[in-house]
Amino acid sequence: MILLDNVLFGPAGYPEAAKGKIERVFEILREVGLDALEYAAVHGLRTSVEIAQKIGELADKNGITMSMHAAYYIQLASKSEDIRERSKERLKKALRFAPLMRVKRIVFHPGTHGGMPPDESYTVIRDAIQEVWEEAGPKGEGAVLAPEIAGKIGAFGSADEIIRLCSDLEGVIPTIDWAHLYARSQGRINNRESYSHILEMFENALEELFVDNMHFHVSGIIFTEAGERSHKPLGESWGPDILPLVELVSELGYKPTFISETPNPITGALYAKFLLEELEKTRQ
Repeated sequence: MILLDNVLFGPAGYPEAAKGKIERVFEILREVGLDALEYAAVHGLRTSVEIAQKIGELADKNGITMSMHAAYYIQLASKSEDIRERSKERLKKALRFAPLMRVKRIVFHPGTHGGMPPDESYTVIRDAIQEVWEEAGPKGEGAVLAPEIAGKIGAFGSADEIIRLCSDLEGVIPTIDWAHLYARSQGRINNRESYSHILEMFENALEELFVDNMHFHVSGIIFTEAGERSHKPLGESWGPDILPLVELVSELGYKPTFISETPNPITGALYAKFLLEELEKTRQ
């Protein structure tokens, strides 16, 4: 597990301005004052060993804490046994590549319920993650699996389901996507009281496992009755308002990593960092 001394901020994916040039990615992060990067393997981990090693070396050189978002199309409870197996292989590959890239958290969506009742799908998903960890966990050299709260109400990934996975399994920590929670709750998780309730839920259930390994996704979001529709910039007319969350982080001394999933993720990460810095000034 990774124990952080500071709150970290970074984008999901490479900055557009880097034009895919790996050295430039890390230069931009350093130039703007960000210290985290979530490598986007959302369409599959297609990089070579050589490139993965280069990413890791550049992360070390520039002081960037790395995470990875695994493929969107992981479906651990699929009706198709082939899809289940390929989903597990994607997570195993991510664990194998993690040390090369200095990745400490592998974020992923377990998928849908696969047409099963929630309790049945939970068992299938839990057992699949356990199999992945038993086979490939040591190859991650300290990297952990970080299942994420889902934005679609019908998908596996409620706060309770993520907490249950992390309680039941070794090598698993939660990723709280606050925009997804906002969408799942139909806009209700959007103020100090509701943010505090969620943080208390996770801390009471997982204790140091959660507090020492906080990994947050933030963005604006538009939602429908089914949940998330599309991600949007932070600080505009749509929710969620992350200021109450940042206030709690500042007051309670939490040290999360904030990953921005806004359309321009650098701007989103800088916005979240700005909020915390301004709050810290008032506390001095």
